[in-house]
Amino acid sequence: MTIINGLRVIEFNLLWIAGVLAWTAAVLLFVDTRGSLKIQVGVILGFGILLIALAYHRQAPVDFNTLANSSTGLMTMIAAVGFLQLAVIPDTRIATSLPRGPGAFWRTMLGLNLSASVINVSAPILMADRIHAQRPLDRFSAQTMTRIFCGVSSWSPFFGAMAVVLTYVNHASLGWIMLAGLPFTLIGFFGVYAEAHLRYAHDLKRFIGYPMQFSMLKIPVLLIIVVLTLSQLLAEAPVLILIAVSALSVTIAALLFRHGLRPAYELLLNHVFTGLPRIVNELCLFLVAGVLAAGISALIQSGMLSNPFTAFDATVAAQLLAVMVVCGFFGIHPIILISAFSPTVLTLDPDPNLLATTFLLGWHLGTCANPLSGTNLVFQGRYGLPGWKIALWNSPYAIVMTAVGAVWLQLVDKLLP
Repeated sequence: MTIINGLRVIEFNLLWIAGVLAWTAAVLLFVDTRGSLKIQVGVILGFGILLIALAYHRQAPVDFNTLANSSTGLMTMIAAVGFLQLAVIPDTRIATSLPRGPGAFWRTMLGLNLSASVINVSAPILMADRIHAQRPLDRFSAQTMTRIFCGVSSWSPFFGAMAVVLTYVNHASLGWIMLAGLPFTLIGFFGVYAEAHLRYAHDLKRFIGYPMQFSMLKIPVLLIIVVLTLSQLLAEAPVLILIAVSALSVTIAALLFRHGLRPAYELLLNHVFTGLPRIVNELCLFLVAGVLAAGISALIQSGMLSNPFTAFDATVAAQLLAVMVVCGFFGIHPIILISAFSPTVLTLDPDPNLLATTFLLGWHLGTCANPLSGTNLVFQGRYGLPGWKIALWNSPYAIVMTAVGAVWLQLVDKLLP
């Protein structure tokens, strides 16, 4: 028993060290965040501290362990997945001409879906940069790419959305929520494809696509298989850790195989110093969201904040999805909503898989139509397309898919065991 207690003390100290280091990195890199994010982080942090102070004043228990290190597993996964860029992104100098027309549209969107599932926002940037260099990115291309990219968050285990959801709903099954989210992504995918033929036939004929090299899709497919296999073999291990270990292992193995020891080491070292600091936006947002969640949870326990839900079923899940999408229209990031709703819903002992799926669908639709989402702001900064315009273009898609999502949640609740 002494040994077990001792191990618990060691684990506690290590978690606190990880939390302190994460907050230190956020403070040091905060100056590099964009202005709109600085405002969001300041407001969320201030509100979270206020709620914690109120709870403390009412002598409610505040979980300072969660407050200090709730995002460490999440950020570990996101940092590890970032290394995959070194192994997946191809040499864009190989192809000199860009394909055009409906066939190029189909291959580009399929490639974006699969590659973005692993390397996240690097995939649309890689493709859009190449297309934009040939011809300025237009509405059709921008709205298509943002919709397809955001749709990946409904199922990909390597997306920040999945990391957030598995952090707040830690009893969810990765295989279950992927099985529930992937068909929804495909519905959106084919909806975008059908709309292109029906509403944008002229733009579709002129569409400039990305010269997909299907060899770049081998690693995404391999990683998904590896993670799902490990999650079954090591059912007790945290899914976030399995994803992080898989991402790092596959990246290192691919670099060693392609380049040898010395170049692989230099590529990894360069990413540590130049690539990792770029996740500061996510780091700051996730850390302050943890503060907000701790404050809400403490107030619920104190009895000062009543639970707006009496139960959580598929109908309530559909309502929660609609709320997340509407809040996205007004620029509220899904992580804020997830951190705010999780403490209240989890007190009702909900089906964790249904709750996790709801959050992922809400992330998908709430980011593509959010003028302040990272995706839309990237397209604004790199291609001169205002974020509010992209959000407005994507609003019809988000509204229709919210209705589809409400029905889909009823089906998965009944059909999936």
